[in-house]
Amino acid sequence: MSVLTFFISNKILGLAIIHTKWFQTLATALVAAWFTQWLNNNLTRERERENKLKETFKEFYDKIVPEVYDYFSIETDFKKGNDLKASVNPREIKKSILETISENMIHINSEIHTAYRKIIRNKYFDDNSGFSAEVDEITLLHIILEEYIKLAEKNEYADTTVAIRHACLLLIWKNVVINCQSYEMAYSAISRNFDFNIEKLDKEMLRRLKELEKLEMYSYERNTLFRTLLTNLIKDGMSNEKKEEFLKLFFENNEEISDSRIISILENLDLDPGQLTIEERVMYRNQLLIELYNNKYRINEDPRYPFIYPSENLDSLFNELRNAINYWKEKEMVRFEPGSDHVKLVLTAAGEDQYEKEIYPDDEL
Repeated sequence: MSVLTFFISNKILGLAIIHTKWFQTLATALVAAWFTQWLNNNLTRERERENKLKETFKEFYDKIVPEVYDYFSIETDFKKGNDLKASVNPREIKKSILETISENMIHINSEIHTAYRKIIRNKYFDDNSGFSAEVDEITLLHIILEEYIKLAEKNEYADTTVAIRHACLLLIWKNVVINCQSYEMAYSAISRNFDFNIEKLDKEMLRRLKELEKLEMYSYERNTLFRTLLTNLIKDGMSNEKKEEFLKLFFENNEEISDSRIISILENLDLDPGQLTIEERVMYRNQLLIELYNNKYRINEDPRYPFIYPSENLDSLFNELRNAINYWKEKEMVRFEPGSDHVKLVLTAAGEDQYEKEIYPDDEL
């Protein structure tokens, strides 16, 4: 017979025992012990959650969020040819971001994982649109910042003003790439983000930019909302005419103009090309190796560019050519060959390998 059954069948005796001091003391002790155990378990779980969250911030977000900031700033910088060092390569930052995710799978949620896997899959499948892979990359960066903002605000970890600002800019960048149907063409617009009032890149603007995701691609409604948001962001003082010129950059696809421009640039390395996009700069650097390779092996032809300079000091050259030469020098692809009163830029063995393995297959274009 159980204790409970005994008390039920012996109500009088049971009530008597319940009212005894020793039983009340025992019951109080048992309840106190249960509550203490429950509290300890909850406190333990809370400490574990806090420790895991601290580790997530330390091992993942504190590393990757600044990289996202750097990648955006460098990839969309308006004065790439002037301010950035020749050795700066945004692709290396992008690679580091993906490696940070890969090494911290335990700290990422399903949204980041899904976006990350899409990037990895893009390595194996063709992008027939020519720009959707870049849209996926920007989307991943935005999701990382979105999750960071949520966690940081919920746990009062850090001020999220800068993160919100960059999250807004990433969504603008993403929509420009979609509208222009070209990652390269979008550069002309997003590189002008200094014309935005950064104080307006706030949480409300982020919410409104996210509304674009709900609207049909290329629809009138979506374009109208995007134009309205961009107009609201423009700094005071810009004339209506300049505003219209500025806004056109966010919607027009001038691929034909862009193609003609880069062809002209690559055909005239001795002329200042002005400001180049990242993709144009890669082609420009490769063209330099092509011409140096031709100089070495087409000995019966007059070189288009002699690449002879008074000294190794290249300060007199325009930015893009100087940066291209320094870029390949740092990688030991080119070197200066001294003459009696000059130096000549020539290709090294490593430069020949670079041309024959990486550039030659595309040289026919």
